Amino acid sequence: MIYLGQAREERKHLKAIEHFLGKRIRYGRDILPEKTLTRLREARECAQEALRWGTSGPNRGEILKKLESQYGDLLRTDKHHGRRENAEVALVAIALALGVRAYFLQPFKIPTHSMRPTLLGILNEPESRPPPSWPVRIFDLVWSGKGWHRAVAPKDGIVMSVREGRLFGVIPWTTTEILADGWTESLWTGLPQSREGGLKVRAGDRVNAGEVLANFSSVSGDHLFVNKVIYQVRKPDRGETFVFTTDGIEGIESGLRLRGIEGSQYYIKRCVALGGDRLQIKPPVLWINGQPALDPLCQRVAAQKDGYSGYTLGPTFLTHPEESYQVPKKDYWAMGDNSPNSFDSRGWGPVPARNLVGKGAFVYWPFSKRWGLIH
Repeated sequence: MIYLGQAREERKHLKAIEHFLGKRIRYGRDILPEKTLTRLREARECAQEALRWGTSGPNRGEILKKLESQYGDLLRTDKHHGRRENAEVALVAIALALGVRAYFLQPFKIPTHSMRPTLLGILNEPESRPPPSWPVRIFDLVWSGKGWHRAVAPKDGIVMSVREGRLFGVIPWTTTEILADGWTESLWTGLPQSREGGLKVRAGDRVNAGEVLANFSSVSGDHLFVNKVIYQVRKPDRGETFVFTTDGIEGIESGLRLRGIEGSQYYIKRCVALGGDRLQIKPPVLWINGQPALDPLCQRVAAQKDGYSGYTLGPTFLTHPEESYQVPKKDYWAMGDNSPNSFDSRGWGPVPARNLVGKGAFVYWPFSKRWGLIH
């Protein structure tokens, strides 16, 4: 039994040596001297010979001694070898991730509610009760992207300022800081989000100890992957959710510049019509080429059920039920499913084909009823 146990250990050791030598040959084929590569191949052949079933125990032991005496220097690695190997694996993983992002799938976050209820943006809502326990809050954040925010005045005072800052003054995480004479309260979210969630206090306000300054929850917008390959092989179809850039769409970018935002943005809408289509909106129905839109997804919006409000008239285009618009041949017409609250082609016109990024493919977080393929 002792001999059998020793034989198993020898075979295990030889398998590890053979695997190690093979890896060194593969990794060093282009950089190691030919003499070193030759010795590595010889050592590997010895290990393979020892592993053959016809090799007796004594011969196997002799081969192990030969490997140690003649090729021992090849079997030893410096102390940094493992770190280098891990670094190589990490670099390959990063390169693959960047390649996938650049050419195949791009992550995208829904910022607004223009596609509600198909896709949800960031939602800040006042709460009447204090936040739940920390385990529940952590679960809510990980599973559904829901965070809880609450600020209470520790003592009486006059608010000196309400401003945005950084976490602990250094970490680039936007916070809301409420500064009074002698104390400071912080919320882990930006000032606009805090105002939307119910923060009413402003500079100069007098507050009392124990007064609730803010108490709200914040749900992260849906995170999804955009299929960047599909529009390289075919054109968008009616009814698809697609992502595009605002580059050159003056009706969008002029408004961005007024807000101090330079450069193009990414928008996500539903492609409701193609180049050549003639459109009308007879609320709540979108008409295409003289008849109600036939695509099931457009019909779902027009049905005014399950949270959909139907299609509404626009501020610039399609402002009246009798007005029509023909989409230019190579362009697309984009509209949000939350039509009454969507800034879309009704305001700034068609989307040029050159602006297309890809099709909304899959919601990967949070794990809500919208998780999965996008329709």
